[in-house]
Amino acid sequence: MTVIQNLSRRYPFRIIHNSKFIIQHFLSVFFIFSSIYVAQAQRGKAPKWLDPYQRQIDYPAGDYLTGLSSEKIKRKKGIAGLYKQLNQLSRNQVIEAIRVEVLAETQMNISIVNTRASEQLTQNSFSKSEAELVGLKFENYYDRRQKLAYSFSYVSIPELAAYHRKMVTSGRDELKRNIREANTSLAEANKQSAIWLIYESQMVLRKMEKSMKLLAALGKDMGAGLGEVQALKSAVEKLTDQVLTEGRLSVPELSSYLACQLKLQIETDLVLCPGTLTYGESGKESAFSQALKIQSLNKLTEMEGLNRGEAPCDFTLQGFFNEANKQFFITLNLTSQAGKSVAGISIKLPLEVMSFGDLSFLPTNFQYLRVLSEIKLVTKEEAYAIKKSELFDYPIVVSASRGGRLLSDIPLKLLLRKGNRVVKEELITTGPYGKASFLLNTEEVKRSGDYVLTASIDSEAFFDLPAESEFLQKWVQAQPPERLERPVSILAPNVFVSSKERSMGEERSLPILAAAVKKELAELDYQFVAEAEAADFIVEINAITRRGQQTDIARFAYLDATVAMHDLKSGKEVYKYAVSNVKGAGGSFHVAESKAYEKAKGMIAKDLSFQLEFGGR
Repeated sequence: MTVIQNLSRRYPFRIIHNSKFIIQHFLSVFFIFSSIYVAQAQRGKAPKWLDPYQRQIDYPAGDYLTGLSSEKIKRKKGIAGLYKQLNQLSRNQVIEAIRVEVLAETQMNISIVNTRASEQLTQNSFSKSEAELVGLKFENYYDRRQKLAYSFSYVSIPELAAYHRKMVTSGRDELKRNIREANTSLAEANKQSAIWLIYESQMVLRKMEKSMKLLAALGKDMGAGLGEVQALKSAVEKLTDQVLTEGRLSVPELSSYLACQLKLQIETDLVLCPGTLTYGESGKESAFSQALKIQSLNKLTEMEGLNRGEAPCDFTLQGFFNEANKQFFITLNLTSQAGKSVAGISIKLPLEVMSFGDLSFLPTNFQYLRVLSEIKLVTKEEAYAIKKSELFDYPIVVSASRGGRLLSDIPLKLLLRKGNRVVKEELITTGPYGKASFLLNTEEVKRSGDYVLTASIDSEAFFDLPAESEFLQKWVQAQPPERLERPVSILAPNVFVSSKERSMGEERSLPILAAAVKKELAELDYQFVAEAEAADFIVEINAITRRGQQTDIARFAYLDATVAMHDLKSGKEVYKYAVSNVKGAGGSFHVAESKAYEKAKGMIAKDLSFQLEFGGR
């Protein structure tokens, strides 16, 4: 596609945006328009504007902006579609030429062919907004013989300048009204009204700046001095500062401000979805950030042309917030499906200005991130010695505190180890008084011996973050939580065994049943003492044998016995077993009663082991 234009230079050059040089020397400005006239020339004599010299006479550079584009018609390609493309190309070129804030680069290569200039423009930029060229007109012509379509555009510079001058002066007056009303609203503590007036003023300033840039490019009077406009702009900025830093700022007011600033950057007819507004890179939201996000989205979708929906949406509202040095920072972005931020706002505010109401500013427990290592874990004893029989009665209590104040709802990871083996692991949260109780029992701690208790804050549970979270790891490294270790000796229960074993009415010098009972108790992790006063349990054994019948070849004996075990602390009987008429046979009564004792020993040992291990303690 080629664009033929009136030129006053014959050498390559670069167009500099927003300058009078563009307007007067290239005459290549085209159109977004409020009034357009299109004339389709009939087949026949070519219009005068095809001749570059006649065009300069009829449309002098000081009074008109003109442009001429052409393209050869290809087979099966409609003329209407072609004109549309030519006009679109011209429109984009004009917008890029006039809008100085859009970075665009246009290169033009010039050659002379048959005394007619031919220019090829390569445009490598785009614009998200459009310039208004009021009164732009078009005339189109089709040369059947050469199969060339032409589109000629022109606009009156005085008419265009008058329109945009009026835009500047009316905008100035509107700004003055808005500023007065906003100051009144702030005096009445009505920040919502002031925020909306600031937004409307920013919209007016944007339109004024476009018009002023176009007037500057045309070399025309702007209708208002730059100093006056700058003073009004400064007044709007001062109002913004007052809204954000003076008095108190509520969450609804902040959400209104954020929504207005985002709306300034986006077009209409869009569907928006809620994303996440997290504390830094933690991925965690707070009650404050959730409320701010939803309220900002609601404000946005109350504005014209924006609607709320569910994924997939045109844009997702998301961002992050943080705090440091009594300031808090917030960034909100509207992100496309491709993950590109198309609009954003970042602000920093004093924390003391914000009124959070009942909303928590930080995610749960995040107030401890910077003081994690200051949380101290304490136990009543530096070392523990607990009798195995009293494990349930004497739990190990761990307290969590900071600065002398006990802390509730602190998750603690408690481990009991014997050597390298973990005997018990439990996650316990401190209660209202900042204490967590670690309960042990004989099902978990089956044997006496030396153990180590380790207590530490469970950071993953405390901040509800996965262990692999880089955010969490950074803070744990900066503020390592305390790790508490305490030696714990589990003591075997003391047993005093009292035995009265008689043979045919006489005391036995070597008790048989007592030895068997001690053997079983030792295997069950009991230890023996010589004095009843030092015992936790007393075992009483009573046994007696009597003679039975006798024959020519055998003698018989019978045994009666009872075994009872008492808990001296509670006074309760924890075990009792009785046997009677246990029969023994042998060549003599001595052998017979020995057989009876051996048989009773096995019966008692088996029952004692089963009852104490599975049915008793």
